[in-house]
Amino acid sequence: MFQGVNETNTSHVQDERRLAECVSPRTNFVFIKVHKAGSTTTAAVMARFALRRNLSVMSPVSGGGVHAAWPNTDLTLDDFYHTPDEVYNVLFHHTVYNKEWMERKFPSDTAYLAIIRQPFSHLKSTFNFYGIDRSLPFKNKDNPLKEFLKNPSRYPTSFRLRGVLVDKTRNAQAFDLGYPVEKATDMKGGEEYIEQLDRDFTLVLILEYFDHSLVMLRRLMCWETKDILYDTTPRRQQKYPYKSYRPTEVEREAHRQWSPVDYAMYHRFNQTLWQKIAQQGPDFFQELTYFRQVNQQVNEFCRQKKPRAAKQIPESTWGSAFNITDQSCSLLRMYFKAIDSKIGKQQGRPVLKVPCERKDVGPTTSIPFFLQGGPMMATFAGGLKMKKRTLRRLTHEQREIVGTLRKELRRCQDKQKGMKDVFIEGMGKFKKPR
Repeated sequence: MFQGVNETNTSHVQDERRLAECVSPRTNFVFIKVHKAGSTTTAAVMARFALRRNLSVMSPVSGGGVHAAWPNTDLTLDDFYHTPDEVYNVLFHHTVYNKEWMERKFPSDTAYLAIIRQPFSHLKSTFNFYGIDRSLPFKNKDNPLKEFLKNPSRYPTSFRLRGVLVDKTRNAQAFDLGYPVEKATDMKGGEEYIEQLDRDFTLVLILEYFDHSLVMLRRLMCWETKDILYDTTPRRQQKYPYKSYRPTEVEREAHRQWSPVDYAMYHRFNQTLWQKIAQQGPDFFQELTYFRQVNQQVNEFCRQKKPRAAKQIPESTWGSAFNITDQSCSLLRMYFKAIDSKIGKQQGRPVLKVPCERKDVGPTTSIPFFLQGGPMMATFAGGLKMKKRTLRRLTHEQREIVGTLRKELRRCQDKQKGMKDVFIEGMGKFKKPR
Protein backbone atom coordinates (compact mmCIF):
# COMPACT_ATOMS: atom_id res chain seq x y z
CA MET A 1 0.00 0.00 0.00
CA PHE A 2 1.02 3.58 -0.52
CA GLN A 3 0.06 5.93 2.27
CA GLY A 4 -0.78 9.57 1.77
CA VAL A 5 -0.24 9.51 -2.00
CA ASN A 6 -2.76 10.36 -4.70
CA GLU A 7 -2.34 7.47 -7.16
CA THR A 8 -3.13 9.26 -10.43
CA ASN A 9 0.17 8.98 -12.34
CA THR A 10 0.05 12.68 -13.12
CA SER A 11 3.59 13.85 -12.38
CA HIS A 12 7.17 12.79 -11.77
CA VAL A 13 6.98 14.48 -8.35
CA GLN A 14 4.30 12.00 -7.36
CA ASP A 15 6.50 9.16 -8.60
CA GLU A 16 9.27 10.33 -6.29
CA ARG A 17 6.85 10.59 -3.37
CA ARG A 18 5.71 7.04 -4.06
CA LEU A 19 9.34 5.91 -4.00
CA ALA A 20 9.89 7.54 -0.63
CA GLU A 21 6.67 6.32 0.96
CA CYS A 22 6.07 2.83 -0.41
CA VAL A 23 6.00 0.05 2.15
CA SER A 24 5.00 -2.91 -0.04
CA PRO A 25 5.28 -3.80 -3.74
CA ARG A 26 2.90 -2.26 -6.23
CA THR A 27 0.84 -5.05 -7.77
CA ASN A 28 -1.46 -3.19 -10.17
CA PHE A 29 0.15 -2.36 -13.49
CA VAL A 30 -0.47 -2.22 -17.23
CA PHE A 31 2.54 -2.87 -19.45
CA ILE A 32 2.15 -1.76 -23.06
CA LYS A 33 4.07 -4.41 -24.98
CA VAL A 34 5.45 -2.36 -27.87
CA HIS A 35 6.31 -4.56 -30.86
CA LYS A 36 10.02 -5.20 -31.58
CA ALA A 37 11.29 -3.08 -28.69
CA GLY A 38 12.57 -5.70 -26.26
CA SER A 39 9.07 -6.05 -24.90
CA THR A 40 8.97 -9.86 -24.72
CA THR A 41 11.95 -9.98 -22.34
CA THR A 42 10.33 -7.23 -20.28
CA ALA A 43 6.90 -8.87 -20.34
CA ALA A 44 8.51 -12.07 -19.03
CA VAL A 45 9.78 -10.07 -16.02
CA MET A 46 6.23 -8.79 -15.46
CA ALA A 47 4.71 -12.24 -15.93
CA ARG A 48 7.05 -13.88 -13.42
CA PHE A 49 6.12 -11.20 -10.89
CA ALA A 50 2.41 -11.79 -11.51
CA LEU A 51 2.80 -15.58 -11.30
CA ARG A 52 4.68 -15.52 -7.99
CA ARG A 53 2.06 -13.27 -6.41
CA ASN A 54 -0.98 -14.93 -7.97
CA LEU A 55 -2.18 -11.65 -9.50
CA SER A 56 -5.27 -11.44 -11.69
CA VAL A 57 -4.02 -11.06 -15.27
CA MET A 58 -6.28 -9.81 -18.06
CA SER A 59 -5.45 -12.31 -20.80
CA PRO A 60 -6.48 -12.24 -24.47
CA VAL A 61 -8.64 -14.96 -25.97
CA SER A 62 -7.32 -14.67 -29.54
CA GLY A 63 -4.11 -13.43 -31.10
CA GLY A 64 -2.30 -16.62 -30.21
CA GLY A 65 -2.51 -15.61 -26.56
CA VAL A 66 -0.19 -12.69 -27.33
CA HIS A 67 -2.32 -9.94 -28.91
CA ALA A 68 -5.24 -8.41 -27.03
CA ALA A 69 -7.46 -6.92 -29.78
CA TRP A 70 -4.43 -5.33 -31.48
CA PRO A 71 -4.54 -3.11 -33.52
CA ASN A 72 -7.93 -1.99 -32.19
CA THR A 73 -7.87 0.35 -29.22
CA ASP A 74 -10.99 -1.03 -27.53
CA LEU A 75 -11.12 -4.54 -26.13
CA THR A 76 -14.61 -6.01 -26.36
CA LEU A 77 -16.16 -8.56 -24.01
CA ASP A 78 -15.12 -11.30 -26.41
CA ASP A 79 -11.45 -10.29 -26.46
CA PHE A 80 -10.33 -11.38 -22.99
CA TYR A 81 -10.93 -14.04 -20.37
CA HIS A 82 -13.26 -12.89 -17.62
CA THR A 83 -12.81 -13.39 -13.89
CA PRO A 84 -15.93 -13.93 -11.75
CA ASP A 85 -15.52 -10.56 -10.02
CA GLU A 86 -14.22 -8.71 -13.13
CA VAL A 87 -11.25 -7.45 -11.09
CA TYR A 88 -7.85 -7.32 -12.79
CA ASN A 89 -4.39 -6.39 -11.51
CA VAL A 90 -2.22 -6.76 -14.58
CA LEU A 91 -2.10 -6.52 -18.38
CA PHE A 92 1.12 -7.28 -20.26
CA HIS A 93 0.13 -8.52 -23.73
CA HIS A 94 0.32 -6.69 -27.06
CA THR A 95 -2.44 -4.11 -27.03
CA VAL A 96 -2.83 -0.49 -28.09
CA TYR A 97 -2.81 1.96 -25.18
CA ASN A 98 -6.26 3.39 -24.51
CA LYS A 99 -6.31 5.60 -21.41
CA GLU A 100 -10.09 5.80 -20.98
CA TRP A 101 -10.78 2.09 -21.49
CA MET A 102 -7.92 0.96 -19.24
CA GLU A 103 -8.82 3.35 -16.45
CA ARG A 104 -12.30 1.83 -16.41
CA LYS A 105 -10.94 -1.72 -16.14
CA PHE A 106 -8.02 -1.32 -13.74
CA PRO A 107 -7.72 0.12 -10.21
CA SER A 108 -7.01 3.81 -9.73
CA ASP A 109 -3.52 3.11 -8.36
CA THR A 110 -2.45 1.21 -11.50
CA ALA A 111 1.04 1.97 -12.79
CA TYR A 112 1.32 2.37 -16.56
CA LEU A 113 4.56 1.07 -18.07
CA ALA A 114 6.02 0.57 -21.57
CA ILE A 115 9.32 0.06 -23.37
CA ILE A 116 10.61 1.71 -26.55
CA ARG A 117 13.87 1.73 -28.50
CA GLN A 118 15.88 4.03 -30.77
CA PRO A 119 13.68 4.52 -33.87
CA PHE A 120 16.20 3.56 -36.57
CA SER A 121 17.15 0.41 -34.69
CA HIS A 122 13.43 -0.32 -34.42
CA LEU A 123 12.96 0.17 -38.18
CA LYS A 124 15.72 -2.34 -38.97
CA SER A 125 14.15 -4.92 -36.69
CA THR A 126 10.61 -4.51 -38.05
CA PHE A 127 11.82 -4.44 -41.67
CA ASN A 128 13.35 -7.87 -41.21
CA PHE A 129 10.89 -9.47 -38.77
CA TYR A 130 7.75 -8.69 -40.75
CA GLY A 131 9.32 -9.49 -44.12
CA ILE A 132 8.96 -5.94 -45.43
CA ASP A 133 12.40 -6.23 -47.03
CA ARG A 134 11.20 -9.31 -48.92
CA SER A 135 7.66 -8.18 -49.69
CA LEU A 136 8.38 -4.92 -51.51
CA PRO A 137 10.27 -4.73 -54.85
CA PHE A 138 13.65 -3.54 -53.58
CA LYS A 139 16.58 -3.92 -55.95
CA ASN A 140 19.17 -3.62 -53.18
CA LYS A 141 18.72 -6.99 -51.46
CA ASP A 142 21.67 -6.52 -49.10
CA ASN A 143 20.41 -3.24 -47.70
CA PRO A 144 16.84 -2.43 -48.77
CA LEU A 145 16.71 0.28 -46.10
CA LYS A 146 19.02 2.50 -48.16
CA GLU A 147 16.64 2.21 -51.07
CA PHE A 148 13.55 2.70 -48.89
CA LEU A 149 14.89 5.85 -47.23
CA LYS A 150 15.52 7.58 -50.56
CA ASN A 151 11.75 8.00 -50.84
CA PRO A 152 9.69 6.22 -48.12
CA SER A 153 6.37 7.58 -49.41
CA ARG A 154 6.91 5.73 -52.69
CA TYR A 155 6.32 2.35 -51.06
CA PRO A 156 2.87 1.02 -50.03
CA THR A 157 3.72 0.20 -46.42
CA SER A 158 0.35 1.01 -44.84
CA PHE A 159 -2.68 -1.27 -44.84
CA ARG A 160 -5.91 -1.83 -42.95
CA LEU A 161 -6.16 -4.62 -40.42
CA ARG A 162 -9.59 -5.12 -38.83
CA GLY A 163 -10.52 -1.65 -40.01
CA VAL A 164 -7.50 0.08 -38.45
CA LEU A 165 -4.76 1.74 -40.53
CA VAL A 166 -1.39 0.16 -39.69
CA ASP A 167 2.13 1.02 -40.90
CA LYS A 168 5.05 -0.88 -39.39
CA THR A 169 7.56 1.60 -40.86
CA ARG A 170 6.00 4.84 -39.65
CA ASN A 171 5.65 5.89 -36.00
CA ALA A 172 5.06 2.22 -35.18
CA GLN A 173 6.03 2.59 -31.52
CA ALA A 174 3.82 5.63 -31.07
CA PHE A 175 1.01 3.62 -32.68
CA ASP A 176 1.22 0.94 -29.98
CA LEU A 177 1.05 3.75 -27.45
CA GLY A 178 -2.18 5.00 -28.99
CA TYR A 179 -1.13 7.52 -31.65
CA PRO A 180 -2.92 6.86 -34.98
CA VAL A 181 -1.10 6.44 -38.29
CA GLU A 182 -3.41 9.02 -39.88
CA LYS A 183 -1.75 11.75 -37.77
CA ALA A 184 1.81 10.85 -38.79
CA THR A 185 2.68 14.39 -39.91
CA ASP A 186 0.78 16.25 -37.19
CA MET A 187 3.72 17.14 -34.98
CA LYS A 188 1.74 19.61 -32.87
CA GLY A 189 -0.72 16.85 -32.06
CA GLY A 190 2.17 14.43 -31.62
CA GLU A 191 3.95 16.65 -29.11
CA GLU A 192 0.72 17.15 -27.16
CA TYR A 193 0.11 13.41 -27.12
CA ILE A 194 3.65 12.71 -25.88
CA GLU A 195 3.07 15.25 -23.09
CA GLN A 196 -0.05 13.32 -22.10
CA LEU A 197 1.81 10.00 -22.16
CA ASP A 198 4.50 11.48 -19.92
CA ARG A 199 1.79 12.41 -17.42
CA ASP A 200 0.06 9.03 -17.68
CA PHE A 201 3.02 6.67 -17.44
CA THR A 202 4.94 5.84 -14.30
CA LEU A 203 7.89 4.70 -16.42
CA VAL A 204 8.76 4.15 -20.07
CA LEU A 205 11.75 1.83 -20.20
CA ILE A 206 14.46 2.41 -22.81
CA LEU A 207 15.88 -0.69 -24.48
CA GLU A 208 19.32 0.85 -25.01
CA TYR A 209 19.49 1.35 -21.22
CA PHE A 210 17.65 -1.78 -20.24
CA ASP A 211 19.41 -2.46 -16.92
CA HIS A 212 19.09 1.19 -15.90
CA SER A 213 15.39 1.01 -16.72
CA LEU A 214 14.86 -2.16 -14.68
CA VAL A 215 16.55 -0.70 -11.61
CA MET A 216 14.37 2.39 -11.96
CA LEU A 217 11.34 0.11 -12.35
CA ARG A 218 12.25 -1.74 -9.15
CA ARG A 219 12.49 1.53 -7.24
CA LEU A 220 9.27 3.05 -8.53
CA MET A 221 7.32 -0.18 -8.07
CA CYS A 222 8.89 -1.05 -4.67
CA TRP A 223 9.89 -4.49 -5.93
CA GLU A 224 12.83 -6.66 -4.89
CA THR A 225 16.00 -7.30 -6.88
CA LYS A 226 14.82 -10.85 -7.54
CA ASP A 227 11.72 -9.41 -9.26
CA ILE A 228 13.71 -7.79 -12.07
CA LEU A 229 16.12 -10.62 -12.90
CA TYR A 230 16.01 -11.70 -16.54
CA ASP A 231 17.45 -14.40 -18.78
CA THR A 232 20.48 -13.11 -20.68
CA THR A 233 20.57 -16.07 -23.07
CA PRO A 234 20.22 -14.73 -26.65
CA ARG A 235 16.74 -15.59 -27.91
CA ARG A 236 15.24 -15.32 -31.38
CA GLN A 237 18.25 -13.42 -32.67
CA GLN A 238 17.95 -13.12 -36.42
CA LYS A 239 20.81 -12.40 -38.76
CA TYR A 240 20.23 -10.16 -41.76
CA PRO A 241 22.66 -8.15 -43.91
CA TYR A 242 21.71 -4.67 -42.68
CA LYS A 243 21.40 -5.48 -38.96
CA SER A 244 24.56 -3.58 -37.99
CA TYR A 245 24.15 -0.88 -40.65
CA ARG A 246 24.63 2.69 -39.45
CA PRO A 247 22.71 5.20 -41.55
CA THR A 248 24.19 8.32 -43.04
CA GLU A 249 22.98 11.63 -41.64
CA VAL A 250 20.84 12.08 -44.76
CA GLU A 251 19.22 8.67 -44.26
CA ARG A 252 18.61 9.24 -40.57
CA GLU A 253 17.02 12.59 -41.32
CA ALA A 254 14.83 10.96 -43.98
CA HIS A 255 13.65 8.47 -41.38
CA ARG A 256 13.13 11.25 -38.84
CA GLN A 257 10.90 13.04 -41.35
CA TRP A 258 9.00 9.79 -42.00
CA SER A 259 8.54 8.87 -38.31
CA PRO A 260 8.72 12.20 -36.49
CA VAL A 261 6.51 11.19 -33.56
CA ASP A 262 8.62 8.12 -32.77
CA TYR A 263 11.76 10.26 -32.72
CA ALA A 264 10.15 12.92 -30.52
CA MET A 265 8.77 10.25 -28.20
CA TYR A 266 12.11 8.47 -27.87
CA HIS A 267 13.88 11.76 -27.16
CA ARG A 268 11.32 12.67 -24.50
CA PHE A 269 11.32 9.36 -22.63
CA ASN A 270 15.07 8.86 -22.87
CA GLN A 271 15.40 12.31 -21.34
CA THR A 272 12.76 11.48 -18.72
CA LEU A 273 14.56 8.28 -17.72
CA TRP A 274 17.81 10.14 -17.12
CA GLN A 275 16.01 12.86 -15.18
CA LYS A 276 14.53 10.20 -12.91
CA ILE A 277 17.97 8.61 -12.48
CA ALA A 278 19.55 11.98 -11.62
CA GLN A 279 16.96 12.45 -8.87
CA GLN A 280 18.00 9.15 -7.27
CA GLY A 281 21.48 10.18 -6.25
CA PRO A 282 24.78 8.26 -6.59
CA ASP A 283 23.48 5.09 -4.93
CA PHE A 284 21.45 4.42 -8.09
CA PHE A 285 24.63 3.49 -9.94
CA GLN A 286 25.81 1.43 -6.99
CA GLU A 287 22.57 -0.53 -7.24
CA LEU A 288 22.97 -0.80 -11.02
CA THR A 289 26.41 -2.39 -10.56
CA TYR A 290 25.01 -4.70 -7.87
CA PHE A 291 22.05 -5.73 -10.03
CA ARG A 292 24.25 -6.53 -13.03
CA GLN A 293 26.53 -8.66 -10.85
CA VAL A 294 23.63 -10.56 -9.30
CA ASN A 295 21.90 -11.07 -12.65
CA GLN A 296 25.13 -12.42 -14.14
CA GLN A 297 25.70 -14.73 -11.16
CA VAL A 298 22.16 -16.07 -11.34
CA ASN A 299 22.35 -16.65 -15.09
CA GLU A 300 25.70 -18.45 -14.79
CA PHE A 301 24.28 -20.62 -12.01
CA CYS A 302 21.18 -21.45 -14.06
CA ARG A 303 23.31 -22.59 -17.01
CA GLN A 304 25.00 -25.25 -14.88
CA LYS A 305 23.90 -28.84 -15.24
CA LYS A 306 21.35 -30.27 -12.84
CA PRO A 307 21.16 -31.14 -10.02
CA ARG A 308 22.22 -27.81 -8.57
CA ALA A 309 22.40 -26.94 -4.90
CA ALA A 310 20.42 -23.78 -4.16
CA LYS A 311 22.39 -20.56 -4.52
CA GLN A 312 21.81 -17.91 -1.87
CA ILE A 313 21.94 -14.24 -2.74
CA PRO A 314 22.58 -12.36 0.53
CA GLU A 315 20.63 -9.36 1.74
CA SER A 316 21.71 -6.03 0.32
CA THR A 317 20.88 -2.37 0.69
CA TRP A 318 18.35 -2.83 -2.11
CA GLY A 319 16.62 -6.04 -1.17
CA SER A 320 16.23 -9.03 1.10
CA ALA A 321 18.14 -12.29 0.74
CA PHE A 322 16.77 -14.91 -1.63
CA ASN A 323 17.58 -18.38 -2.91
CA ILE A 324 17.92 -19.49 -6.51
CA THR A 325 16.80 -23.09 -7.00
CA ASP A 326 16.27 -25.38 -9.98
CA GLN A 327 12.66 -24.21 -10.00
CA SER A 328 13.76 -20.56 -9.99
CA CYS A 329 16.05 -21.26 -12.94
CA SER A 330 13.31 -23.00 -14.89
CA LEU A 331 11.06 -19.98 -14.44
CA LEU A 332 13.83 -17.51 -15.29
CA ARG A 333 14.65 -19.30 -18.55
CA MET A 334 11.05 -19.98 -19.52
CA TYR A 335 9.64 -18.30 -22.62
CA PHE A 336 7.06 -15.59 -22.04
CA LYS A 337 4.22 -17.60 -23.56
CA ALA A 338 5.04 -20.56 -21.31
CA ILE A 339 4.92 -18.34 -18.22
CA ASP A 340 1.61 -16.95 -19.44
CA SER A 341 0.28 -20.51 -19.78
CA LYS A 342 1.30 -21.23 -16.17
CA ILE A 343 -0.58 -18.12 -15.09
CA GLY A 344 -3.62 -19.40 -16.98
CA LYS A 345 -3.51 -22.69 -15.09
CA GLN A 346 -2.98 -20.87 -11.81
CA GLN A 347 -6.04 -18.70 -12.47
CA GLY A 348 -8.13 -21.66 -13.57
CA ARG A 349 -8.32 -20.31 -17.09
CA PRO A 350 -10.02 -23.07 -19.09
CA VAL A 351 -8.46 -24.66 -22.14
CA LEU A 352 -10.94 -23.30 -24.61
CA LYS A 353 -12.03 -24.42 -28.00
CA VAL A 354 -11.99 -21.33 -30.18
CA PRO A 355 -12.72 -22.61 -33.71
CA CYS A 356 -9.36 -23.03 -35.44
CA GLU A 357 -10.53 -21.14 -38.53
CA ARG A 358 -11.17 -18.04 -36.37
CA LYS A 359 -7.73 -18.00 -34.82
CA ASP A 360 -5.68 -14.89 -35.47
CA VAL A 361 -2.66 -15.53 -37.70
CA GLY A 362 -1.02 -12.33 -36.49
CA PRO A 363 0.74 -9.45 -38.27
CA THR A 364 3.92 -11.45 -38.92
CA THR A 365 2.00 -13.63 -41.35
CA SER A 366 -0.39 -10.96 -42.60
CA ILE A 367 2.01 -8.21 -43.60
CA PRO A 368 3.67 -9.94 -46.60
CA PHE A 369 0.16 -10.34 -48.05
CA PHE A 370 -1.04 -6.83 -47.33
CA LEU A 371 2.07 -5.14 -48.71
CA GLN A 372 1.69 -6.92 -52.04
CA GLY A 373 -2.04 -6.34 -52.31
CA GLY A 374 -2.81 -9.91 -51.35
CA PRO A 375 -6.02 -11.25 -49.79
CA MET A 376 -7.06 -10.68 -46.18
CA MET A 377 -5.01 -12.83 -43.81
CA ALA A 378 -6.33 -11.85 -40.37
CA THR A 379 -7.46 -15.40 -39.55
CA PHE A 380 -6.70 -18.95 -40.65
CA ALA A 381 -9.94 -18.91 -42.61
CA GLY A 382 -8.86 -15.81 -44.52
CA GLY A 383 -5.74 -17.55 -45.75
CA LEU A 384 -7.20 -20.98 -46.38
CA LYS A 385 -10.27 -20.10 -48.42
CA MET A 386 -8.23 -18.86 -51.35
CA LYS A 387 -9.13 -20.17 -54.75
CA LYS A 388 -6.54 -21.87 -56.93
CA ARG A 389 -6.24 -18.92 -59.28
CA THR A 390 -5.47 -16.70 -56.27
CA LEU A 391 -2.82 -19.11 -55.04
CA ARG A 392 -1.15 -19.08 -58.47
CA ARG A 393 -0.72 -15.30 -58.22
CA LEU A 394 1.05 -15.49 -54.86
CA THR A 395 4.78 -15.04 -54.44
CA HIS A 396 6.95 -17.95 -53.37
CA GLU A 397 7.10 -16.53 -49.83
CA GLN A 398 3.32 -16.15 -49.67
CA ARG A 399 2.75 -19.72 -50.85
CA GLU A 400 5.15 -20.95 -48.16
CA ILE A 401 3.16 -19.03 -45.55
CA VAL A 402 -0.10 -20.58 -46.76
CA GLY A 403 1.50 -24.02 -46.52
CA THR A 404 2.63 -23.30 -42.97
CA LEU A 405 -0.86 -22.09 -42.04
CA ARG A 406 -2.41 -25.28 -43.34
CA LYS A 407 -0.06 -27.34 -41.20
CA GLU A 408 -0.84 -25.18 -38.16
CA LEU A 409 -4.56 -25.54 -38.83
CA ARG A 410 -4.25 -29.33 -38.86
CA ARG A 411 -2.24 -29.24 -35.63
CA CYS A 412 -4.86 -26.98 -34.06
CA GLN A 413 -7.68 -29.30 -35.10
CA ASP A 414 -5.83 -32.35 -33.77
CA LYS A 415 -5.20 -30.58 -30.47
CA GLN A 416 -8.88 -29.66 -30.11
CA LYS A 417 -10.17 -33.20 -30.53
CA GLY A 418 -12.16 -34.13 -27.45
CA MET A 419 -12.35 -30.57 -26.12
CA LYS A 420 -15.84 -29.63 -25.02
CA ASP A 421 -15.74 -25.90 -24.42
CA VAL A 422 -16.82 -23.66 -27.28
CA PHE A 423 -16.80 -19.93 -27.66
CA ILE A 424 -20.18 -18.20 -27.56
CA GLU A 425 -19.77 -15.04 -29.64
CA GLY A 426 -21.09 -11.88 -28.07
CA MET A 427 -21.25 -13.38 -24.58
CA GLY A 428 -17.76 -12.43 -23.50
CA LYS A 429 -17.33 -15.83 -21.91
CA PHE A 430 -17.29 -19.52 -22.65
CA LYS A 431 -20.04 -22.03 -22.11
CA LYS A 432 -20.29 -25.76 -22.53
CA PRO A 433 -22.69 -26.90 -25.23
CA ARG A 434 -25.86 -28.64 -24.12
